[in-house]
Amino acid sequence: AKLLSYSAAELPMSMASTPVSLFIPAFYTQDLGLGMAAVGGILMLSRFWDVVTDPVIGYLSDRTNTRIGRRKPWIIASVPIVMIAIYHLFFPPEGADEIFLLIWIMVLWFGWTLFNIPYFAWGAELSPMYTERTRVTGWRTTAGLLGTLLAIAIPAASQELFGWGGRSGEMIYMIGVAALVLTPLLVAPAVARVPEKNDFVPAQKNIIDGLKIMWGNGPFRRLLFAFVFSSLAVALSAPLFVLFISHVIEDPTAAPRVVLGYYGGSLIGIPFWVWLAEKTDKHITWLFSITLMGVMFPQFLWLGPGDTWLAAFFLFVVGLGGGNMAVVPTSMKADVIDLDGLESGEDRAGLFFAAWSTATKMVGALGVGISLPALAYLGFDPTIVNSPEQLFSLRAWFALVPVLFYLLSAYLVIGYPITKARHTEIRAQLANR
Repeated sequence: AKLLSYSAAELPMSMASTPVSLFIPAFYTQDLGLGMAAVGGILMLSRFWDVVTDPVIGYLSDRTNTRIGRRKPWIIASVPIVMIAIYHLFFPPEGADEIFLLIWIMVLWFGWTLFNIPYFAWGAELSPMYTERTRVTGWRTTAGLLGTLLAIAIPAASQELFGWGGRSGEMIYMIGVAALVLTPLLVAPAVARVPEKNDFVPAQKNIIDGLKIMWGNGPFRRLLFAFVFSSLAVALSAPLFVLFISHVIEDPTAAPRVVLGYYGGSLIGIPFWVWLAEKTDKHITWLFSITLMGVMFPQFLWLGPGDTWLAAFFLFVVGLGGGNMAVVPTSMKADVIDLDGLESGEDRAGLFFAAWSTATKMVGALGVGISLPALAYLGFDPTIVNSPEQLFSLRAWFALVPVLFYLLSAYLVIGYPITKARHTEIRAQLANR
């Protein structure tokens, strides 16, 4: 029951984050008429503030000491900020411009920082066991995927039943209403029912010294860059998804149905990857999933008008691999935090998750900040009927560019040093100390 309560808090946050990567770019360009390069630049630049806020929140979270814990006060404070930002960003007034988008996307990112860093650090502290941590991340990721599936399924069902809900603005409206209702309802049980670890060693080192020790953690650097490269593969294609469906598949209402393939595959894949990670080393399972995704992405190059269900199937297979990426790297991160605890003598999970969160956000920013301007430079225009050459630039960028980054990620994952046996040694040394 406690694991369920903890994990459920991830559902509304994932539900709200889905439109930002998939639908906000198309909504603010196609529906509201903002320029592609401007929207891409705003979505990229808005994340650079997280370079400051993420380490600060992680640092403060590690040092917070209240009657209800050190993570929960930050999570409670995040809820109203996230809800206010969702309201403005998902229901923009008439005449909303670039400044409006920049302000409210920054408020949303700040609210998510207040929630995500303490929440994920709390999850890493729920269990010290190598395999149990994968179970925790599996439950949490499943809840997040259910939130994402709801965000996609609600508009898809509405489109099928009522002929309304398949376009970007319609999808964002429906998702926004659901996220505003579910956020307080599902975060509250986690705060009320799930205890925090109370035998931690408070972090004392200043933030600069702490970051230096963290950067000296070789396995963490390797893990971080492998995750950055594999995430960048997704981030470069995600902002183009709705455009791909609208202009290559030529069905502007099919995006919810097609993207369900990815998240359905991820949901099905999670139990398999959790099981496999219990049977072998975690990084081996991650390597399998990277290979699967890297092989499937080029298949999108061959799609054309009317290939809706084939696109959904391709995304389903990619999603099977994506289920691993959502679970196993985060579980591996908890293991390298143990190594840091051995070297620093402190519990500094918040700072580690802050660094991870910053890198993840920078990847998302680079994805949209590179892909949209690059596509505009190549001549693609979402407001016109594009030539075959312009459509090919969209297909090629969407299908081929991610493969390069999957290859880089796989190179770093091969030979990852913290195996199950090595983690057992680390935990034994921590216990003896």
